[in-house]
Amino acid sequence: MNLAPPLATLHSGQTETSIADTAMTEKLAKPLRIAVLLGDAVNLDSHSAQVLGTFTERERVQICAADANQSTAHEPSVHEQKSLTALLGQATTAIEQGKLVELKFNDGNLPQPLTQSLYLLDGLRAAKLRLHAHAFIAGFAAGNETTGVANAAAVANAALAAAKRNPAQTVQHQTVANTLNEAFVALRQGVTALAARTQAPLKGTTDIKQTNDTNHQTGYWFSDQHQARVLCLNLVAKTSHQADESRNLNQSLVLTQGTQVIAPKALVDENRLFVPISGDSINELKAKLFQLLSSLDIGAPDRSFASHQLAFWFERYDANAPLALVLMAASSDDLKLEANAMLTALESDAVRHHGQHFKTPAGSCFTAKPLGDAGLTFVYPGVGTVYANMFNNLHEYFPALYHQLEREGDLSAMLQSPQIYAENIKTAASMSLSQQAISGVGASYLFTKLLTQVFNIKPKMALGYSMGEAAMWASLDVWQTPHAMINATENSDIFNHAISGELTAVRRAWQLADNESIVWNSFVVRADSNEIKALLPEFHRAYLAITQGDTCVIAGCETSCKALLAKLGKRGIAANRVTAMHTAPAMLVHGQVQDFYTQALKPEALKPEALKAAAQDSPIRFISAAQTAPVTLDSTSIGRAIADTFCSPLDFSALIQNATEQGARLFVEVGADRQTSTLIDKISHAHAGQSTANEATVAIACNAKGADAITCLLKCLAQLISHRVPLSLAPLIKPLSADSTPLSSAVSPKGEPL
Repeated sequence: MNLAPPLATLHSGQTETSIADTAMTEKLAKPLRIAVLLGDAVNLDSHSAQVLGTFTERERVQICAADANQSTAHEPSVHEQKSLTALLGQATTAIEQGKLVELKFNDGNLPQPLTQSLYLLDGLRAAKLRLHAHAFIAGFAAGNETTGVANAAAVANAALAAAKRNPAQTVQHQTVANTLNEAFVALRQGVTALAARTQAPLKGTTDIKQTNDTNHQTGYWFSDQHQARVLCLNLVAKTSHQADESRNLNQSLVLTQGTQVIAPKALVDENRLFVPISGDSINELKAKLFQLLSSLDIGAPDRSFASHQLAFWFERYDANAPLALVLMAASSDDLKLEANAMLTALESDAVRHHGQHFKTPAGSCFTAKPLGDAGLTFVYPGVGTVYANMFNNLHEYFPALYHQLEREGDLSAMLQSPQIYAENIKTAASMSLSQQAISGVGASYLFTKLLTQVFNIKPKMALGYSMGEAAMWASLDVWQTPHAMINATENSDIFNHAISGELTAVRRAWQLADNESIVWNSFVVRADSNEIKALLPEFHRAYLAITQGDTCVIAGCETSCKALLAKLGKRGIAANRVTAMHTAPAMLVHGQVQDFYTQALKPEALKPEALKAAAQDSPIRFISAAQTAPVTLDSTSIGRAIADTFCSPLDFSALIQNATEQGARLFVEVGADRQTSTLIDKISHAHAGQSTANEATVAIACNAKGADAITCLLKCLAQLISHRVPLSLAPLIKPLSADSTPLSSAVSPKGEPL
């Protein structure tokens, strides 16, 4: 059925502005809830497709834009004079009769315009059918007075009022829609934006400047916890060649998020190749590389490697084989270069016989002496690693993970999104210590869940650099309510005043009068710690805060630190960060820090070791910089260990050496940037050969500032595969999605997320 009668008109010749409103008037007693599903094979999960297929012909209503289906007989002038809100008003009547409405249109924003569909049905019925909508239409309004922006604003307010939504909690987006087809496309973009939890789909060639400077965000669309995202989509017709009744037509639709999340982007495709190859010997690996090169030479030119051959190599990959290599490349031609480079490496004595790791800048890697997962150690970086727009596209590849995290806690607060993802990138650089601490822990928490839950990587040990110890406990399912630490840290006197800000602990330690100022700074210097320690008695307000491989960090009075550096004959790099952690004044707040981090533990974290083993949940050994033995899993011991690390000078070199002696071999940095990976490599290299305990070690980062987040993640996974660490390749073979089961079964009677 093609529902498209002409628009009613007033005697003045203008389109009747209350068409949509008239259709809505009697329905305002109960809020409008129209469930909307994206009608394509990628985003429509199998359950939804099956349910929608049960609607009989008489229960279906099809509304087509003028050029959506050229084979359908129609009068273009009739269709092009239609407003979307008028058709939605008529569709609402059909929906209330229990019918399924399908909107069909052509998306001209695609390289090759394709016919697209949106399915609409009653929100309550959708919930009863266990259909997870991508979005809901909650209200709409239209007007055609030629009063410009003021009229558009009035129409938007009318739509919000009909939807019973607060404008202050609504994202406004305005776009030009001169035809019914363009209006349909804009509606799909709005639904996609809500389903993708990102405002990027709203950005298109039809954009016009907005009046309130909102919608600059292109990354994750953060929202208050347990609050549905609301979008007011404002459509304006601007062309003058249209019939009078549709000129300057303003339409507003209020959309709210649904429980269905859009299908994830593929981690591996023809522009990001990832080829794992396993074998029992190096000769077998070489044979498979030759086979790969041969297939590339004879491959059909019209078929990309990703779609034609990648699945073949994933199917052949044996997770239990003793050796494996990974090739990474941006194209088939580059893949040939990587394969040839790998062949050359496999012939070299250093790689073949002496166990030297082989890596290329593109990410291809191999080791003939895999370290395995027996010494797999997660390393948590400290404060100061977060950066503007860090991994802002990660959610497009792991929407289910983000969906989970925002249900568990305040994801925006966890990552400090107003600062990290601010329009001005300098905002992140000016974050306070407490904000940096929260965001750093949030980044580590996110990557921990990504590695452990999505890729099923299980660490055997964990340690942290400075405040990374707190991130360690928060991320690895030990603390019962880690999200409660966000607000506590944000309002903590320790972080905001005592050891940062006005430095009240330092003022007490130095016995300064209120009118005496403190100019605090810290400097990274390449020097032996013993050289610095020998000079410290001469500079009472300078401290050796951190020892890390061949460099140290001194902190304190800027003048004293500079004088110490001058006497040392070394140049220091100023960090320009105000924090008295790891200095003597911090000991004045040791008790406060211990109390702050003495948190209730999850019951499962306290299970006896035998029960853990029975549950096939190998216990993690937590290593602290404050002691040589692993930390006992009780609230008091954890709080004391964090306080001891926080307030005492940090010897990161000793921490890594201690971890190595306990069996740590493969260090994976879990968090933003790569603060510790380079340090660990230097420390391990410096201690190599000093004792039998110092066997080969490797440090791997899963993120790096300035690099593509997905490429960094794949490089990390590639190295883990080459070291034969058990992990799931499922996310690489097929993106995680809601194809088999919806991401959320919690649907309220109103059809919105609970």
